[in-house]
Amino acid sequence: MQLISTWLGNGWNAVLVVIGLGMIIFLHELGHFLMAKKNGVRVEIFSLGFGQAIYKFRRGETEYRIAWLPLGGYVKMAGESLGDDRKGEPFELTSKTPWQRFQIFVAGAVMNLILAFPLAILSYVVGKCEAPNVIGTPSIADAQAEEPLRAGDVIVEVDGRKIDSLDKYRIEMIRHASGTRVPVKFVRGGIPMETRVTAQRSSFHGTSPPSTALVDPPQGKTLYERGVREKDEIAKINGEDVYTQERADSMLRGMPNQKVTLSMRRRDPRFEDDSKLVEVPLDLVAKTWYVIGMDENIIEPRVGLVVDHRPAAGSLEPGDLIVKIDDKPIKSWAGMKEVVEASAGKALKFEVLRDGKTVWPTITPMKNDVGKGAIGVGQKDGAVFADVKEGSFYYRMGLRSGDKLISIDGAEDGITLQGLERKKIPAVYRIREEHPKTIHLVVGRNGEKKEIDLVAEPKVEADLASAGFKTDKGMLIAGDAFPFRRRPFADAVKIGFQEPVDITVMTIDILRKLVTGGESAKGLSGPLGIIRASYSFAQRNFGNFVWLLCLITVNLGIFNLLPIPVLDGGHNVLLLIEVVRKWFGKGPPSEQFVAAFQYVGLAFILTLFVFVTYNDISNFFGPRG
Repeated sequence: MQLISTWLGNGWNAVLVVIGLGMIIFLHELGHFLMAKKNGVRVEIFSLGFGQAIYKFRRGETEYRIAWLPLGGYVKMAGESLGDDRKGEPFELTSKTPWQRFQIFVAGAVMNLILAFPLAILSYVVGKCEAPNVIGTPSIADAQAEEPLRAGDVIVEVDGRKIDSLDKYRIEMIRHASGTRVPVKFVRGGIPMETRVTAQRSSFHGTSPPSTALVDPPQGKTLYERGVREKDEIAKINGEDVYTQERADSMLRGMPNQKVTLSMRRRDPRFEDDSKLVEVPLDLVAKTWYVIGMDENIIEPRVGLVVDHRPAAGSLEPGDLIVKIDDKPIKSWAGMKEVVEASAGKALKFEVLRDGKTVWPTITPMKNDVGKGAIGVGQKDGAVFADVKEGSFYYRMGLRSGDKLISIDGAEDGITLQGLERKKIPAVYRIREEHPKTIHLVVGRNGEKKEIDLVAEPKVEADLASAGFKTDKGMLIAGDAFPFRRRPFADAVKIGFQEPVDITVMTIDILRKLVTGGESAKGLSGPLGIIRASYSFAQRNFGNFVWLLCLITVNLGIFNLLPIPVLDGGHNVLLLIEVVRKWFGKGPPSEQFVAAFQYVGLAFILTLFVFVTYNDISNFFGPRG
């Protein structure tokens, strides 16, 4: 039954996505259609979607279509295309005045912007899941504030505007121009405080809520029997505040055969009082796991990933081997991190081996979300045990610095310390099994082959699964706090009227930052990303999905008004050229000029489509080191 319910739920979410996106496109084209009719222009085709028609019928002078490719739509008006046989008939588009044509061209975008208001109001009336305004993990921008924000701080006001969720906080920060020092009021430990956070690119404002919301406590287990339910949050463990899944997991697994008191929070849908906590006593039993932990000393200081718009961007490249920092020899990834994390704001001279040549970039680490120095790089897993420390697990197993991995359990081709394919070949670290585990390695040392067995070491931990926690190999699974919230009707209407305005300002600011280099184009999404996000929001809650439609319709409206050939804004550019030429006693632009103008726009749109599709695919599969 649960599987059937899941299938039905997924199917309904897919239907919601199709209906929601189809509605936005339909109303955009309806705007063009109605304004064309109002101005006496004959509409020959009204199509929802592109390509071959699935269904069509004719009523009056217009053929109505539903086409196979639901990624857009169009209205075909008489005399609109260059290839049309224009006769100067009064019903042709080109026979209308510039003002009438302007109305027709902007009508679709105006319809989108109008639609945003009822959608925003509806999303708040039905309720949606929102991040509370308490910080679980601060963003990079938060950590760089005059008084750095930290876990547990409650954001209450940004630049004079009241804040009741981290979603609103992020929108407010992105709305401000990059470099603006924005006043932020917050509460820490019950004490009102104020700081200034510098507005930066959107990726720097990823403030996260507490990530201790529990997932599906099973019936029959202690947690469930004591009243704990899905999305209840661990607020304290034995009286100590916890805000992240990592901290809660570490504390709980470190308490085998101990009595533990959890302070659980179930957020009020109206957010009236989140201070009420329920005490849940637990007796955590012990369980033995067999573990080979992560040791970054064995990883070479070789770069696998360089994050855009971070200090290392433009200075380091994937494959670079970091040899020295400020004349200090760097033997491992751990050694590199130690220097960088202690040097936020300090210029560091790197010595880097790149394709057999040495380069010396200077990089100044920024302060990351936990207040340490960071340059924005990820490691590249290799086959060399970089720096095996005496007394470490790997040293006790017989490995030495410089040993080169040849095979893991007999597999050789393309092998790395992380394994060729994690599902088929075990890694040499981050091993965690319920039963004794031995990994057989063959390594090269001084021209000889050595056979070494890595024997996972027993580790006694608290058995979280037996208490009713959702786990993965004994480790706690918890999610971000996104409690459901339904505002009173009057508040929902008030906020809903303001939301499209805020989104519009934010979108225009992001576009401006894209042009000036203050925002990364890699954040742009195309049809695949929009469909994926729509499905994800539909899964979360209907109100969240409706809110996303509000965001999409605002963005669609603004994008169509941009002065890009082929788009509605591009048509208005041609209208402006026509009006200016008329002032100087000249006729409208030639068909050759219009054709060239449209071809440039088409080439731009196709290039943009390929680029955003690449972004969507890259975001789906994640960064590769």
